[in-house]
Parts: sequence; C-alpha cells; structure tokens
Amino acid sequence: MAMLQYLVQLTFMRSNANLSARDQKVLSDFPSDPRSFKDSLDLEADATIYAVCPNDKCQTTYAAKYKDGSPVAIYPSRCKARHMGRRCKEQLLRPRVVAERTIYMPIKPFVYFNPLTWVGRLLSRPGIEADADKSWDRSKTQAGTMRDIFDGDILRKFKGPDGAHFSMGNGEGRYVFSLSVDFFNPLSNKQAGKKVSVGLITLVCLNLPPDIRYKPENMFLAGVIPGPHELPLSAISHFLKPLVDDFLKFWDPGVHYSRTDGHPDGRLVRCAIVCIVCDLPAAQKTAGFALSAHTHFCSICHCDLKTHGYANLDYTSWCRRTNQDCRRTAKQFRRAGSSPAADRIVASTGVRWSQLLRLPYFDPSRFVVVDAMHNLFLGLIREHYDAILGIRVPKAEEEPVVFNVNISDSWKQMSKRECASMKRVIRWLQHPMCQDLWTEAGMSKWQKRFSSQNSSILELVALEVGCMPITTDIRKKKKPSRADYSRGILRWVGLFHSCFVVLSAHNRFSECLKLKLSMIWRDIRHQAPCVVMFLR
Repeated sequence: MAMLQYLVQLTFMRSNANLSARDQKVLSDFPSDPRSFKDSLDLEADATIYAVCPNDKCQTTYAAKYKDGSPVAIYPSRCKARHMGRRCKEQLLRPRVVAERTIYMPIKPFVYFNPLTWVGRLLSRPGIEADADKSWDRSKTQAGTMRDIFDGDILRKFKGPDGAHFSMGNGEGRYVFSLSVDFFNPLSNKQAGKKVSVGLITLVCLNLPPDIRYKPENMFLAGVIPGPHELPLSAISHFLKPLVDDFLKFWDPGVHYSRTDGHPDGRLVRCAIVCIVCDLPAAQKTAGFALSAHTHFCSICHCDLKTHGYANLDYTSWCRRTNQDCRRTAKQFRRAGSSPAADRIVASTGVRWSQLLRLPYFDPSRFVVVDAMHNLFLGLIREHYDAILGIRVPKAEEEPVVFNVNISDSWKQMSKRECASMKRVIRWLQHPMCQDLWTEAGMSKWQKRFSSQNSSILELVALEVGCMPITTDIRKKKKPSRADYSRGILRWVGLFHSCFVVLSAHNRFSECLKLKLSMIWRDIRHQAPCVVMFLR
C-alpha cells in the first residue's frame, strides 16, 4: 500500500513538483492497512473454517460453533467419528496465544467459501446475468451439431423441482454448474521430491459464454483440501458436505438476492450441479465409484475384469449402469457404515456412497464426463489404452510416404538394435525431407540424425542405393566414418529430390508422369546422376 501511495504521488508531481491541497488530501486519505479497504469495498470472502481430523484414515470435518456472540470459534477437542465400531478420539485442536489469551485452533483446518455469496456477486457484475440467461435459448432449438453442453441430451431434458424444464423459471434465474476436484503437489512433481498432495474444489458456471467461462475471475474456489497426503476413497464426502448443503438450498426453495445487475428489485435464483469434470481417479472418488484398478472399473457400465476384461470391445455384451441401481447400492453402503459388509458391497458392485447423491437430480451414471484435458490435450488417452487397458491401437502414419526405397531384406538377419536402426533410416528416406536439405540448418539436422545410427547400417544403405561416402578430411582414412556415409546418403537424396521437384513444377509434365517417376524410383538402385541423365 505504501508503494502504491508513492506511485500516485509521483503521478501528481509529473506536471508540478508542488502538490496542491487536493492532491495532499488524496495522499493523506490513502489507506495503509489492507483490512480498511477490504471492508469498504466488501472484498472479504464469506469463508468458514472447519476442523479436520488429522488421522489420514478418518479426516472427518467439524464446523465451528459460536457462543454468546463471541468471534472465537468453538470446536470439539477430539474426533467423535466411529470406525469399525470404535471412536477415533484423535486430537483436533492445539493452543495458540492471541492478545494474551489462549484459544484453541484446528490442527488441520479446511477453509470453505460460501457459493451463495459468490453467485450473488457474480450476478451483480455488469452484463454477466444477461449472458447467463441467454444460454438457455440453445437448449430450446433442434438438436444438431454439438458445440456446447447445452446442445447435449442432459440439459435438453433437465427438469427443475417443479417438474418443468429447468430453464422455465418464470422470471427466476436458473443456472447450472460443473464441479471439479483435483489434487496436486504444491512442492512440484519431482521424482526425488516430497510426495505431498493438496486438493481443490472448484465450480464453473456453464451458463456463461465459453470464451469467458473459464477465466479465473469467473471460476469459484469452494475449498482447499489440506494435505499432506491424498484423501482415502470415502473421506472426500466430508469435504463435499457443506457444498452439497448449499446447493440443496439453491435447488429448493432457491436463494433470493435483494439486487442483481438486471433486477434491481431482487430475484430468486436456483442452481444445480450437472456434471463432474475431473481426472479419472478424482472423478471416481467424487462420484462414489471404485478406482480403475478395481474389478468393477467402469463408472458407466457393469463391466468387470473377470467377465469382460479390459480388451473386450464387444459393446453389445455391456450392461449400462442406471441412476436407480447406483443409488440403491450406495444407500446399502451407507447403512453398512465402516463394517466389513460395506467392503463386500464395494467388492461386488464398485459403488460407494457420495455426498452428491443427496442432490435429488444428480445422476452418477451420466454426470461423470470424459476428462478431455488429460486424455486429449496431455495425450494420456494413449497411456490409458496401452498401459492400463492393454489395448494396442494401430499407429497411423505421421507423415506421408513420398518414395518407396527398395532395399534388400538382408538387414533383417542382423541384431535387434541394428534392425531398429535400419527401419528408422528407411522411414527417413521415404518421408519428404528435401525442403530441409535446401537450408544449412536442415542439412545439419539430418546429418546429425543419420550420423547417430549404426555404422554398419549406413554402409549397407549406401551400398544398396549406390552412393559413395563423402569425406571432408583431406587426409586419407582406412575406413569412412558414419559422418562420411551420412553426407553421401544426404547428397544422393538431395540430388534426386531436387530434380523431382523441378520436373514436377514444370507445366508440360502431367500428374501421370509424376506418378510414373515415383514408380521408377521404387526399382532404381543407382545414384542420382544416373537419374538426371535418364530425365534428360
């Protein structure tokens, strides 16, 4: 704040070194404590601190209570949760001296931010409410190409608490959200570093236009799940409970705001969580499914490793999960508590209880979406198929084959390493590289690539295509080096590619002749000057 005050002072002194009385008054009224302008601008978030059980296997949360208007929060001294019929009794608080007074603070706090307050602030920003209300127009049009979630079947048929379509609010604000739970290492992911895990619970208003939907100022941070270890499967429900409590209020009877951007006289707002957008482990934890390594690994179908396996692609034998089946099994798991019966339910069905099932509209069999970021943008879908599912997808050609290089099969009797090197060299010769060879940097790149291959392979390739090694050393060598063979092969490739490009660019040669020239290349085993003589 002092630095900001100094910058304002320098701005006032640009035109005149002597400050006016008005400028001096502005500088004297400049706040020095951040708390003062937080209160005046209402920037302080509505947050609640929960006490979390430090036992990694428990992690039950406890809300604060206040007595006689005191600002000091009161928590239980020990955990009251039961596990296998026994109380946890883990100590929750530790003493702290504040203003010569001893108060007891949570050993492991969980900070939760109120979404009711955040939605009210979001709708008070200019233009946001109008943009959010327009999004429902797309769900009323005919189905066609999907460009957004509102083009999908879920929101086209999503009904509100009154039984009508959720968009038919009769003047109410109706908004849908996506929920994301993700865990990360705040100390960065280093192979030899500390394994620490901290979680984030975030919400995104899907009614906002896609170009502003995921901007940081438009996303809501509901809470930070404390570490240092990642949560067990059933413990995440403790952190989702306050969020579900608030969205139950959002659903029915709704939340009335005294004023919004488009409704100065107030408006009733209803909200719903319609999808979970997480990576695979977090999504299955949040929705109440077993992990991918479980026998019942799928959250959409009743596939299991014993009957179907990972590689069974006969989708006609798959049986899709339903909302009723998931809820019935989850209620059985909840009634069983932490007894061995609960473990048997998960072992036989792959379903456990989730706090999100308290939402009457939540469908766990359809609201868990495919994680596009990890699967597509980060390329993990290939790892999921190869490493996890064991399904080998045929590799597509990365580049088109320009010429078929005719080399005898004698190299296939070589060692495994030499065969891999030969396949690599043949692939390089078949793919277009002529534009790279026209530049010094491109020639150097390919020279380095070929020189890194096995010397016996380079010698065999030079012999097969009929090119000579090129040496830059005036001193005579007993045997050419790998670099000499690489220069000879690249010169041979460059000469032929050059004459082919010149011939193809000439107007009087048709596409048929270009194709004929490519066919000639498959059988030719001489060096490029012979090809030039043939073309002449």
